[in-house]
Amino acid sequence: MYQSIQACRAVAAILVVCFHLAANLAKDKYFGADAASIERICSFGGTAGVAFFFVLSGFIIVLMHRKDFGVPERLVSYLRKRAVRIYPTYLFVFAGVYLLALTVPALRDAMPTDAGVLVKALLLLPQDPAVVGGTGAPVIIVAWSLQYELIFYAVVGLAIVHRLFFAGVIVLFAANFIWHVLSGSQAFPGAFFANDLMLLFGIGGATAWVVQSGWRMPHPMLAAVLAAGAFFTVGAMEVVFRDAWPKPALDLCYGLCGAILIVALVQAEQRWPERFRNRFVSLLGDASYALYLIHFPLIAVLCKLAVAGGLRGGSGMVLSFVGIFAACIASSVLFHLWIERPTLRALSPAKPVRIAGNPISR
Repeated sequence: MYQSIQACRAVAAILVVCFHLAANLAKDKYFGADAASIERICSFGGTAGVAFFFVLSGFIIVLMHRKDFGVPERLVSYLRKRAVRIYPTYLFVFAGVYLLALTVPALRDAMPTDAGVLVKALLLLPQDPAVVGGTGAPVIIVAWSLQYELIFYAVVGLAIVHRLFFAGVIVLFAANFIWHVLSGSQAFPGAFFANDLMLLFGIGGATAWVVQSGWRMPHPMLAAVLAAGAFFTVGAMEVVFRDAWPKPALDLCYGLCGAILIVALVQAEQRWPERFRNRFVSLLGDASYALYLIHFPLIAVLCKLAVAGGLRGGSGMVLSFVGIFAACIASSVLFHLWIERPTLRALSPAKPVRIAGNPISR
């Protein structure tokens, strides 16, 4: 996997971590007004990080499996790789958070007890956000994005079976999207499949096609700098003009900037690979899926410990932000090295899986 893409995966995960950390610190029960400024600065991280995740996922999966399209004999291998990459880590984290919550009376009531809801959550099947967990993903709140990931995996699987199946499902997605836009319907499950984030997978897939097409940028490093600048400029505008832009427009802007950045970085790395060699960045990219899953419950626990430990005011908030952020990074790296990587190797004895998938998973 390209080292530049590993760096992108790490950046996407860090943006989401900063967003959730700042939002939690700004709650009245923690630091409230003292964290208001940092909460505003980090507010773009949720939209930007998730949008970048989706583009990265579309790029990597299509880059890895484009040659499998129209070759149904490769479907079983494809599905096995996808399942091995996404489920074991998720189930480890899910079980840990669920069991821990059952031991804490204040958290126990927030855990789902309905067997059907739990099974769907374990399988990452879409659930109505209005009914389940606020995001449609109980226990691991951020797992709602993995539900979209599985839908994308299924679409790619159809492309492997037959290109016409792929074309047919794209037409259905487009028709559903247009109907929901025109009707204004928010009914589940149609609204789930009409989410504009689905388009970002397509942008990522198109980005993979550009990379494999042979077309070359004349100045990829300059293009990468400009694309990164544009990406964070959109973020700054989102912070300054809060809620002024419709979310689909923001997603599209982040997605297009991210796509250009990916092409530029990959082509720069192809020309000057030695400039992109960094073991820590590679490790952080590998651990980005674990970081994405672990950080939310970890932040919830550590915010409570920070306040219980006597941290107060602006200085206490800064110390809490830095300390909790570092703890999230360290925990995800250790989880990756001690649990995730050995598990992936054990489940893929013939060819150890090198993590390079969804930003959030491979």
